[in-house]
Amino acid sequence: MGRKKSKRLPPFTPTPNDLIDSETYKKLSNAARVAYLLLCRQRKRFNQFEVNLPYSQAATYMDRHTWSKAIKDLISVGLITKKQEGGLYRRINIYGIF
Repeated sequence: MGRKKSKRLPPFTPTPNDLIDSETYKKLSNAARVAYLLLCRQRKRFNQFEVNLPYSQAATYMDRHTWSKAIKDLISVGLITKKQEGGLYRRINIYGIF
């Protein structure tokens, strides 16, 4: 007997067309666009607006300095916010996605 074919969609990262067509998004660097998609990829639900993405997971896509600049660019245009949580030695960056 053959296996029943699943009707579920493969995992994907939704990005609104309004965002892609906006002037803000068009002015972003390619690194900032990739960083935004990586942050959106971390969401488990569509209505989840805070995510945690350690740099170790983003390291396969870009250098540490490029990541830092991309995050600063995203914050400056208002697409994300960044806050730190944790103790003295191990702080975790929590990113808010809009």
